[in-house]
Amino acid sequence: METASISASGNPDVAHSLPCQISVANVEGQKTGLVFYGLGSQATAWGTGTSFLCVKAPTQRTAAQPTGGTVGACDGSMSTDINAAIAANGGLVVGVPAFAGMNVFLQGWFRDPPAPKTTNLSNGLQITLCP
Repeated sequence: METASISASGNPDVAHSLPCQISVANVEGQKTGLVFYGLGSQATAWGTGTSFLCVKAPTQRTAAQPTGGTVGACDGSMSTDINAAIAANGGLVVGVPAFAGMNVFLQGWFRDPPAPKTTNLSNGLQITLCP
């Protein structure tokens, strides 16, 4: 089994004016997943499996989306524009405005029925907001 991995293309910015695409690859095929993000990081075991929860509360999540790919294979993926997600939510997390230099921690979450918690996580990603 491949490990799900998260990456970013583009720069996250305070004005949320340009796309900053967050992609999660090697996800369980034909399942549902999302990207969540927050202002802190941690490394907590996710059940008894191989995943670790890397984003610390409080968190915000993007809308759930289908992963595509093939049933039983880790060839699915997810993608979201984090600048658009932050703008739609009125800040990074409810009540917290974004500012240049702020670190944001992101992670992909997806359904994975054979996994110990019936879900799995990608690795974590840290991005820094630009002016």
